[in-house]
Amino acid sequence: VRAVLRSLDIDPGERRLGELGPPQKTKQLSIQGRTLRITMSLLARGSCGISRPFADEKVLRGYLRRGELSKLRLRLEADARSLFALYQYGRLHKAVRLRWRSIDEMIPAPWVHRDEPSIHDLLQRAHDLGHPLEVVVGEAPEWSDPWSRARRARPWKEGWWWWLADERGQVIDPDDVQMARLAWAAGWRV
Repeated sequence: VRAVLRSLDIDPGERRLGELGPPQKTKQLSIQGRTLRITMSLLARGSCGISRPFADEKVLRGYLRRGELSKLRLRLEADARSLFALYQYGRLHKAVRLRWRSIDEMIPAPWVHRDEPSIHDLLQRAHDLGHPLEVVVGEAPEWSDPWSRARRARPWKEGWWWWLADERGQVIDPDDVQMARLAWAAGWRV
């Protein structure tokens, strides 16, 4: 990554940099050797619920060739939002979600360091303090107001697994959480 930045005449300085490419390139599907090619689009759809996360390169080149710069800019901005959503999901879960047909599994995100807090740390802390979490569930939140779809949920643990229940008692799988933070309102109960 540093070499690419230097070629663009950008000095990364002491910043910590990480590759946001797929942490794993393929997944074996069968004993016969069928494999699934893992792409950034597949991971963004599985992790963030974004239906069309990244534009096809041919479409972008077409916009550029025809001089449709406003369409190109809008599509590049959408791609940047998708990439940022995938990055945030990876930071929160220390993994990205591969969902394809019957497959639903987490793949470690290489851009997250082991010492960084994760959703499991937040769940444990909220549980220990007796506080709910504010969570954004489902597809990736909007940039303009990322907490607009937040709801409060209480964590509980069954064996090794953490779960959440919102104010209506609806169970939330922590893997479906896009963003989470401690909520400090007193007196809230599930």
